[in-house]
Amino acid sequence: MERTSREMNVMIVEDETIMRLALSTLIDWESNGFRIVYEASNGYQALQYIKENREIDIVITDLKMPVMDGLELIDELNQFIGTSPHVVILSAYDDFEFVRKAFKRGVNDYILKSEMDPNVVLNLLNRIKHDFEVEQTMSRQSREIRNGEQVRLKQQTIREWLEIGVSPQSEPSILEDLNMRLEWNSITVSMIRVEGFAEVQDRYGSSIGEFVSSVVKSIDQVLTEVGTGEVISCNPYEYVVVLSFQTSSLMHVRQRISQIMNQIIFVLKEYINIGVTIGVSELCEEVKQIPAYYLQARKNADLRFVINKHRIIYPEDARHFLKQSGETLIGKEKALLDALKEGKEQSVLQELDKMFTLIKRSASMGNEVLRTRYMELLMILVKFMYDNGFVNNQEMNKIEDVYRMAWQIDSAAHLQARISSLVQQLLQEMDKKAGQMNRVVAVAQAFIMEHYDEDITLRKVSEIVHLSESHFSTLFSKAVGETFKEFVTKVRMEKAMESMKKEPYLKIYEIAERTGYASTEHFSRVFKKVTGVSPNQFMKTVSK
Repeated sequence: MERTSREMNVMIVEDETIMRLALSTLIDWESNGFRIVYEASNGYQALQYIKENREIDIVITDLKMPVMDGLELIDELNQFIGTSPHVVILSAYDDFEFVRKAFKRGVNDYILKSEMDPNVVLNLLNRIKHDFEVEQTMSRQSREIRNGEQVRLKQQTIREWLEIGVSPQSEPSILEDLNMRLEWNSITVSMIRVEGFAEVQDRYGSSIGEFVSSVVKSIDQVLTEVGTGEVISCNPYEYVVVLSFQTSSLMHVRQRISQIMNQIIFVLKEYINIGVTIGVSELCEEVKQIPAYYLQARKNADLRFVINKHRIIYPEDARHFLKQSGETLIGKEKALLDALKEGKEQSVLQELDKMFTLIKRSASMGNEVLRTRYMELLMILVKFMYDNGFVNNQEMNKIEDVYRMAWQIDSAAHLQARISSLVQQLLQEMDKKAGQMNRVVAVAQAFIMEHYDEDITLRKVSEIVHLSESHFSTLFSKAVGETFKEFVTKVRMEKAMESMKKEPYLKIYEIAERTGYASTEHFSRVFKKVTGVSPNQFMKTVSK
């Protein structure tokens, strides 16, 4: 009969040969999931074997034996570091005092020599096996919970580094504590963008979380194999990889980045069937500069609409493109983007005309440069659409249409008309969605106020209101006047101060846990940044 769990290894310790034989033939050990691996005639002999063979699960031992008796053996086994075998004692009616001493040593199971009924012995062994399997399961679940918490803290820490930089107070040991495959020097940041995301959405539907998990696991597997780097997801179509190197040699670092990123591209295509474009930052020597390099990687990835998709875009590629393409539009788009955010059609069209005028100045440099300028404008518009949640099949098809046309059409006027049409449709979509803003923000605020003590993320709340992270973030900031993260932090700090005033006997770690912070150090750092004083100082003030 096939067994669903592993066999348990049993040792019999008994000085009487006839008793060892009786016990070893009492039941069909192996068909019931047990295996007798060793028989010893005294406690010393058993102990030596166990020291060299720690796979013993159950020890069935007599109490009265020469050289080393059963009680001495139990004492020795109790000294073992880690897991020790489960002990079952063999006893006779006149062994009462020995049995009592064994019980005091933590042994709870025994077999009477005079009543060795096969069913009784088998029931006892099966109960021990069941308890063992339950303990193993609980231990595994406990490890999984600890590992899951570590992963969450790791991702939260990396996001903080990307957004606000590495705090000067950060302990160097944090990399080791969170089991990060990173060093504090020679860091690069890479932005990985999924191409054809509309098709991915169609393929996964409501199971898009499975897609994100598959992408993260695939990238993490590559990083595990090369021994450096961490990955986090920004949203379903954007992922950030942070790498570090033990050398500052640009040539060596570039070779390693190329190897790692090409392997990531291969794995994602081979196993998930997606294509990606990767923007890579310069080599960062100071960790406090990480946010700037993250922004650079993101901007380089944005150039995929101009330089070509499905490739790795390095800083020198971006510089070369901008140098070769005359007067770039990058850096001149603020007025157009501001008008789009306000949703005022007349202002948008005026700023769009200014962009067209700027593009025409490149006409003398040839059609290729002219097309490149139009592609830059398209890139600016597409980035706005991504950042504000206007990415679906319909919009993506329109973008691909205009993208292809930019390299095929001979008439700049025709191309301008298509881009203008795209902007008009974008404005109409914005008007339609503007009415949803107040309802969405109200739902989000109510959820935050009710669940501030939980792990609240932009992704989780975005899913609740059925918007992309970037679009929801923009809506929320515009309506509330502060970012999502700032609002969550403000609510948590208000609740923390309220708890300190009402329950001054609480410990700092208890208040941190009540307000959604797994790390007391992180809570204290945020509290001081918001209030200007440490939690301890605040509690002293309110307790006076």
